[in-house]
Amino acid sequence: MSKVKRASGRNLESVTNYCRELQDEYSKLLAVRIDFGYKKDHAGVCSLEEIKKDVKHMLDNRRANHSLFRDQVGYIFKFEDAEEKGPHAHGLLLFNGQKVCKDAHLGDQIGNYWNEKITAGNGVFHNCNKNRYDQCGIGMIDHSDFAKRAVLEEKVIGYMLKDEQSIDGIKQSGREKSVTKGVCTRKKSNAGRPRN
Repeated sequence: MSKVKRASGRNLESVTNYCRELQDEYSKLLAVRIDFGYKKDHAGVCSLEEIKKDVKHMLDNRRANHSLFRDQVGYIFKFEDAEEKGPHAHGLLLFNGQKVCKDAHLGDQIGNYWNEKITAGNGVFHNCNKNRYDQCGIGMIDHSDFAKRAVLEEKVIGYMLKDEQSIDGIKQSGREKSVTKGVCTRKKSNAGRPRN
């Protein structure tokens, strides 16, 4: 088995477990899928290191930008590099569904923030539209909607973590990681009525 396949399998297991932990913690999650990249002229001259730095900058700015990120509870980013698109990132941003809705509007706002504030006008984004999919694993996901949860894991996360264009095993400056995700920090409580 190749290094890329092994890394992809480990990433898929880790990310799936992470999503399940968040779904156990929150009765509803709002899943927003956005692809982040750069305009063609800039994409040709930038590196994986630059997009990783820009994504980290966006994540670090969440505390200061409460209007967009106040209710965000998790994230997953998969970094890729393609000849035509250059370095880009597939993002899945997860919000507390009890506090926010309107995933398409929120996705556009985050994409515009990426373009204008993070990349100083060099960015592009694609807000994945849930209405384009027969089986939809983005948008509002109720804890008890096991069919939609399965689509999130199998279709959305499965697509994001595909092997093509993977940077696992490519060394640029040290060890190169293709996937980054948040950490579940809230402690589970036994208080309240358990979910079935």
